[in-house]
Amino acid sequence: MSGLVAGTRNGHLTGRTPSAWTLGFELAPNPGLAAALCKGIEPELFFPERGDRPTAALAREICAQCPVMEACLTDALASEGSAGHANRFGIRGGKSPEERHAIYLGSREPVPVDAVSESAPAVRQIKQKREPAKCGTRGGYQRHLRQSEKPCDPCRFANTDADRRLRSTGSSKGAAA
Repeated sequence: MSGLVAGTRNGHLTGRTPSAWTLGFELAPNPGLAAALCKGIEPELFFPERGDRPTAALAREICAQCPVMEACLTDALASEGSAGHANRFGIRGGKSPEERHAIYLGSREPVPVDAVSESAPAVRQIKQKREPAKCGTRGGYQRHLRQSEKPCDPCRFANTDADRRLRSTGSSKGAAA
């Protein structure tokens, strides 16, 4: 276990009396991270309790001054792989587990549907953003309302027609062409 730093949770960081918890992690396992500032600091500072914002803010400040912050973030993303945010821990590269998970999700390329075979494991696809609803439709009318705008006449007419169809046929959809 050489190269591992172990410590106990200190009361000044958590507001509790010190317990028997022992944390252990390898500081700067990558040779490119040898100049990391976290090497000389208590490890538990980078693993704050949930909701302990002052400790997390202090860890982020230290990361912001670190000369190898980008390399540390790259190393964290590579070592965590596809793990969910619940399986990522601590402040690494100045980012929280949730932020690193979002970076991971944003860096993936969308997979075309026909490229996934039925025998392959399920692949979660990234949702593409939809275009806003066009004016002259019921969706356009609702978009105006969501944006606190006065609906334009074509949108008002489309909404009125959809309401009329809903009352008479039970569906707001028009007849198929």
